[in-house]
Amino acid sequence: DDDDDDDDADDDDDNATTPTPPPENLWRAGPHTDWGCITLLFQRLDQPGLECRADPHGDDYWIEVPPVSNSGITVNVGDMLQLWSGERLKSNMHRVRMPRKEEEEGRKKKGRYSTAFFLQADG
Repeated sequence: DDDDDDDDADDDDDNATTPTPPPENLWRAGPHTDWGCITLLFQRLDQPGLECRADPHGDDYWIEVPPVSNSGITVNVGDMLQLWSGERLKSNMHRVRMPRKEEEEGRKKKGRYSTAFFLQADG
């Protein structure tokens, strides 16, 4: 009977759930280094989440890299520049974590917006 099928479709709508926020152990961008020469990162002040390893290739201790005020730029050394410098400059391991609950409360926009410029050699 066609009427019974319509009733089942309505039941599906009644059982819809509200999405839950992701747990803090998920990453917007997992741990990685940039393979190029230099990365310039422009971040919004009210959108934290970037973290770097305290020792670029050592232990698993991570530190916050807050957005820089007054139109500041975060500069990442890439794998290429590490090689060219004879490893005097270290390509930094970094990641972007999900927002903490207290960071999301009261914010109008829930996304994280940043712009990266990747500088690489040609040749």
